[in-house]
Amino acid sequence: MDEATVALIDRIAEGGLAGTVPPKADVVRLLALDPCSPEASYLEERACEVAHRVSGDTGRIAGAVGIDFAPCSMNCSFCSFGERWGVIGEEVVYTEDEVIAMVRAYVEQGATMVTLRSTEFYDLDVLQEWIADIRAQVPGSYEINMNVGELTPERAQAIWECGATSAYHVLRLREGEDTPFDPEVRIATIRAIAASPLLLGTCVEPIGPEHTDDELADGILFGLECSAYSGGVMARVPVPGTPLEHAGTISEDRLMQILAVERIVAGSQYESIGCHPPVERALYAGANSLTVEAGANPRDVEPGAEPWKGFTVAEAKGLLEKAGFAVRLPNPEPRVCPTPRLRTGERTPKPSGRCC
Repeated sequence: MDEATVALIDRIAEGGLAGTVPPKADVVRLLALDPCSPEASYLEERACEVAHRVSGDTGRIAGAVGIDFAPCSMNCSFCSFGERWGVIGEEVVYTEDEVIAMVRAYVEQGATMVTLRSTEFYDLDVLQEWIADIRAQVPGSYEINMNVGELTPERAQAIWECGATSAYHVLRLREGEDTPFDPEVRIATIRAIAASPLLLGTCVEPIGPEHTDDELADGILFGLECSAYSGGVMARVPVPGTPLEHAGTISEDRLMQILAVERIVAGSQYESIGCHPPVERALYAGANSLTVEAGANPRDVEPGAEPWKGFTVAEAKGLLEKAGFAVRLPNPEPRVCPTPRLRTGERTPKPSGRCC
């Protein structure tokens, strides 16, 4: 192996654990490695070590509930919900009782988090009522995460007060090009979440073969700048009928490389990192979180109450435990004592000034 590259990986990994962010040029250097090289294999090994050290050997399972399988006027080029693509035949919108039943099943099976995921313009007043009802009807120690449309500071506060613990929001790769969103609108929501009691979860997504090392480095550093407490990487799924159906997919080797880079760069800031699709190898390359999905899914052309691709909570738990992660929340009372998080400015150097 190249000794200089090994030294770079070690320096970034130790720096991340100490709470420092490497310069972007160093992140790009790691992303430029051959994903099938010995150096990339060593990168994955170090990322796995970091994941165990940061998490205290704990793993997470997120159960996602897609609430509405309905056309969306935003027409993102990779999303099955875009009304222009005509992918959706019959609309399906799950009732509160159906959503609560899916949440209850996830919690009883051992998920540590449930995510309520909606299309961009779903009524957030309705979801706030559902959050309170879920807390009242589904006992247990679990987090409620929101993956919804844009949020104001007032809305983020209200969602917390109803019983949510976190919100997932992303400045997606080539936002404003592959999507019609103004990047500043997405950033405003990220700021609103970061300034509220909600924890911010983010991701580098949706990754395709056309995305450059420079873009990926920006995505990794952006999440850290915004004081996220969790991250992830997501490969783009070629949804039939969407404009990017034939744009290609990245290899598993490449996805693991990107995951490993994010893990060592994020270091102590990210309590957990996930990977989509949820492959076993990810748990040996820096991930300690897996997601199980049901209901409406922007990466599929049909909704279903059964687990997406047959991937269950039991399977996720088995994979995590096999990899040496005990499935539990670091804090069993997430609503009483939120997980401490770093605020912008507490990690140095600050990457770009784009967020908060």
